[in-house]
Amino acid sequence: MEGCYKVEENINFENFLKVMGVPDDETIQKMIQATKQVTLTNNGDGTWTQVSGLKTSTFPLNKEFKDSWGDKELTGLVTMDGLKMNKVYKLGDVSVMTEEVVLSGSCLTVTLVARGGTKAVRKLVKM
Repeated sequence: MEGCYKVEENINFENFLKVMGVPDDETIQKMIQATKQVTLTNNGDGTWTQVSGLKTSTFPLNKEFKDSWGDKELTGLVTMDGLKMNKVYKLGDVSVMTEEVVLSGSCLTVTLVARGGTKAVRKLVKM
């Protein structure tokens, strides 16, 4: 799963960002452009680092951590099972977003689901 990936296709990503509170189309387009490349690194100490044009975040596996979405502080939990990484983000006790990252060959599929059920899929290929 480690490596640098380039986004090949976004399915419903704009709508997902709107549901998650991104206010306007210009900001949405900037976010899409900034996240066309994603790097995942296994740090070897039970943590992973994800780098995109928006931000760099380091997170532990199987342990809650603090993260942010815009101005909201979220609690994240990431688990990994083989070639599948699952992320759950909560605001207080309410799950606001899930992210499933699945590696199949050199392709990474990221499925994002917002609290209300709005789903986006991002298909990436290893560079």
